[in-house]
Amino acid sequence: MVNPPTLTRKGNTVNHNTNPRDVVRVIDPTADPAPTPDIVIRSSRENDCLTMCVIIDPADRQQVLYGTVTRPDGTLIGTYYPADIVRGDDWRVVSPTGIQYAVASEYEAVDTLTTTFRDRS
Repeated sequence: MVNPPTLTRKGNTVNHNTNPRDVVRVIDPTADPAPTPDIVIRSSRENDCLTMCVIIDPADRQQVLYGTVTRPDGTLIGTYYPADIVRGDDWRVVSPTGIQYAVASEYEAVDTLTTTFRDRS
């Protein structure tokens, strides 16, 4: 018969792992949380299409998390986002059918959606 693993107790948690690097630690619920960055939504019109993007930290880095482009009638043309969220590089365009295309920049992503994809059904 196999003996069950020894349980080690750390704070209010029970952990089956004896490796100290993998031990679950208790988080203090009364600790001050880290500051949360501002998130804003910005919109603009390009080629009669509505472009909306979600921007984190608008006062400093102004990093785009993702954006959407819709036709004048409100139907979705596609979305775009940076694949490398840390650097804001390697942009992707996603069609409404889920196909992804690599583009060089945010400008190229919006331009592709408002021109090339605009008249596709």
